[in-house]
Amino acid sequence: MKQWATAKSTGFTIVELLIVVVVIAILAAITLISYNGIKDRAVAVQVEAGLSEANKNVQLYAADPANNGNYPATLADAGVTDTKSVTYQYTVDTTVTPASYLITASNGIAGTTTYYMGSDVSSPVVGTAPGHNLMPWNKPDSASAPVKLSSSVVVDTSVYRTSTSSVRIGTNSSGNLLRSSPFSGSAGQTYTVSLWIKTDSNWNGTGDNSKIRFGNNDGTGALLQACGYSGVKTSWTQVTCSYTLTSTSTSVSISVGNNGTVGTIWLDDVSVSLK
Repeated sequence: MKQWATAKSTGFTIVELLIVVVVIAILAAITLISYNGIKDRAVAVQVEAGLSEANKNVQLYAADPANNGNYPATLADAGVTDTKSVTYQYTVDTTVTPASYLITASNGIAGTTTYYMGSDVSSPVVGTAPGHNLMPWNKPDSASAPVKLSSSVVVDTSVYRTSTSSVRIGTNSSGNLLRSSPFSGSAGQTYTVSLWIKTDSNWNGTGDNSKIRFGNNDGTGALLQACGYSGVKTSWTQVTCSYTLTSTSTSVSISVGNNGTVGTIWLDDVSVSLK
């Protein structure tokens, strides 16, 4: 009887293919994680280097006999300016003896990698320096706008105090949270909100819900502090409000609103700091 030879399969089985796919996926994930880690570290090194250089320039400025030991009023006076890779915040306090200064550096105006140094901080520290803005806005970018946007809260590029935009809040719009809310800290630390407001000439908002509002972030939302800004303001007007954290309120939500039924308000140069 004639016998037929059976052809031997040389292909991959489904199980083998699945194993290959899984292995490739795992290797890709490991590569991506490694790449992101290297990239993040490179960014951190760049920010730290820029900060250290800026700190050295400030100290060299003060060491110059022509400056009588005084720190520069601005970083530009010390030859330091923002770059595409690193941006700075700088404050100098001459009300204390000796005078002091702080520098915050980050990878962009609304960067995610931030360090600070100062007259009493000789090495880079992760985070934003006490008193510096925790919510800088890369105008007119919507993602980094200081107030969470909605149908009644929008970025307005036609009205602003500092170019190139402001946040416009429409009527009957209360409890609009700031971008980074809630804010946390330790008992005894103080959060300060500073903003500039302008209104339509017919705005009829009152202090009821047209205010900077600190609420307890314990689930109750209880009011802790509020500073109203009612009244027509056809020119830019600054409003500030502070709250000192307690042992029972170490996390707070911060919101702004417009409870008027007529007219619009604009907010600009919104800053939140912690000291």
